[in-house]
Amino acid sequence: MFIRYALTILVLIPLASCSSETTSSSQDVLSVATKIGLHNVNSLNPDLILGGQPTLEQLEALEEAGVQNFISLRPETEDGAGWEETYADGKDIEFSRLPISGVGSLTKENVDIFSQLLSERVDETTVIYCASGNRVGAMLALKSFWIDGVDAKTSFNLGVRSGMTSLTAAVSEILGITP
Repeated sequence: MFIRYALTILVLIPLASCSSETTSSSQDVLSVATKIGLHNVNSLNPDLILGGQPTLEQLEALEEAGVQNFISLRPETEDGAGWEETYADGKDIEFSRLPISGVGSLTKENVDIFSQLLSERVDETTVIYCASGNRVGAMLALKSFWIDGVDAKTSFNLGVRSGMTSLTAAVSEILGITP
């Protein structure tokens, strides 16, 4: 029960200043993301949609649903990535790329950058993605621990709930816990 409460507080506190209008439209965005088949779609709160790499058509549908912020954790050179900057150019959306290429990229420096990207978008719906959602979950777990000061086990569980799969061993080692 405490873990659920702590996770709820962790996720909802940054959203306290959001209007109910934003929350309502954000819930619609989650419905759209699910309907269009965004790979491994997940949401920790109404303004944060997590998942795998969207296709061009899915990105267009998310934009039409009102998403203005996209964060990719894929390097431009990764198969299927790198086209989003061109798509976003000249549009009324924010696109950021933080290349997380594996265990070696799970650094405090990258988590600091990730945290900054999230804090700049706290009042609008944001889609964070990688190929499958695995890196998204790993980065959220590390942010929870290093930046937000949440205990290691709760942070790890947040990562798993957020899509972390094959990086669980690496993240548990970084956090100093046994999964």
